[in-house]
Amino acid sequence: MLNMKAILLCVLTIVCATAVPALIWPPLTFLKSYAETLVTAADDLPMPVYKPRKQDSPRARIGGQTRGAETDTPVLIALVPDHVGFTIKNDPSLCWYISQQTSKPVMFTVVDSRGIRPILERSLPTPVRAGIHCVRLRDYGVDLKEQEPYRWFVTLILNPNIPSQDIVAGGTIERIPFDEACTLGMPCSWGACEREAIYRYADSGLWYDAVSCLVELIEHDQDKDTFHKILDHLLKQSGVYLPS
Repeated sequence: MLNMKAILLCVLTIVCATAVPALIWPPLTFLKSYAETLVTAADDLPMPVYKPRKQDSPRARIGGQTRGAETDTPVLIALVPDHVGFTIKNDPSLCWYISQQTSKPVMFTVVDSRGIRPILERSLPTPVRAGIHCVRLRDYGVDLKEQEPYRWFVTLILNPNIPSQDIVAGGTIERIPFDEACTLGMPCSWGACEREAIYRYADSGLWYDAVSCLVELIEHDQDKDTFHKILDHLLKQSGVYLPS
């Protein structure tokens, strides 16, 4: 009986010794495969789908191209759709892009539907670095009224004596009434900007809120490359192509 136990112990020892590699290496292979799956999933990240609230609205995007053949002239592009863009906020951020740094004067203007005189006209601090910029209306005490379209512009003044050389880009924005937004299931309240909010804003046709949230995440989140891809995808849905 004792010999039988000894034999069984030896057999178990041999089996365990030969089984250890089998117990170790398959999990490592699985982990490697799982990591590769995660990378693929990151590349296949679902993108937000922008659904305009008014498909038949008139064209509203302004400029975005240079006037002239000077290769050193910056490209100025407003990050807006080619129709009226909507917001749920009374003091949203309005975003735009400039292709290179400039020390030329840059003016920011907001005009209401009456268009008699600007409700905001400010010179932005210079030099203006290349890249995306957002003007927060709350910083200037501007409060958008509900259901009233506003036009806004960014103007790069190349020569103060020749206004025709100015480079202008802009768009149109309208604020959706709070009660209407809640009734239609839109994000009628907001807190901190999060990735999930981008998808909800885009799906609800709230262009300005989606774009400003994305720019905020690009500035402050660690996953900047992912949010750059999402922003690029969102802009292209409205025909906005930033120089690479």
